[in-house]
Amino acid sequence: SARGPRRGFSTSAPRESRAVQELRRDLAAAHQLTARYKMDDLVWNHISARLSEEHGGGYLVTPGLHMYEEIFPENIVHSSENITANVIHGAIYNARPDVNAIVHIHTHAVCTVSVLPQGLQFLTQDAAQFYDSVAYHKWEGISEDFDEQDRIAKSLGPSAMTLIMNNHGACTLGKTVGEAWVRAYYLERVAQVQVSSLANSLGIVEPSEEVLKHASKQYQGEYLPGVNEWPALVRKLEKEGILDPLDS
Repeated sequence: SARGPRRGFSTSAPRESRAVQELRRDLAAAHQLTARYKMDDLVWNHISARLSEEHGGGYLVTPGLHMYEEIFPENIVHSSENITANVIHGAIYNARPDVNAIVHIHTHAVCTVSVLPQGLQFLTQDAAQFYDSVAYHKWEGISEDFDEQDRIAKSLGPSAMTLIMNNHGACTLGKTVGEAWVRAYYLERVAQVQVSSLANSLGIVEPSEEVLKHASKQYQGEYLPGVNEWPALVRKLEKEGILDPLDS
């Protein structure tokens, strides 16, 4: 195993409900995959999942001061000592009861798009899932002022599932950790295509608004981010010994 001796999660927190164990496991998977696909940023950024009131409320989140490949279910913490996590993630959860998970990234292509005046462009099939679902928030410096929460909520609005933070990075949202993480994966891919296309002096072939509207609806069904990809990604981590299967 890449982890050395296996550390089954059930032995580290036996009093937690299965639902919380599953959340911890999904968050650990998200951190491991973020590192694997080179979407991490040393010890920075956060991935979180909302806890229901019956499980104590608040949210589970990245512990901080860890490389993402070091993070396993037992390392995930309740809330965070990092004020930027509390400002950004807290703002989103308070404003959007439909959101249960958040992935915050500073990937190269996403950060590049965050500084472009045109914002994210919808140039490929993968981009259709973001059509009419992206909001923007102006950079205010490092997010350590809780007054910014109201402005983040206002920028995000009632329905966007991606928040591009100008000059900073982005947050992708989801009803599940898998949805939020897979959305982040595709956001980076879409941004990479956009950034690469800027070098083409012959211009860009852009899909029509009609096609984008049609395809964006398709992504609300069986192609919703995470529905197909997330179980396969988690199985891969299990087979490699990175994650222990939950006890039946």
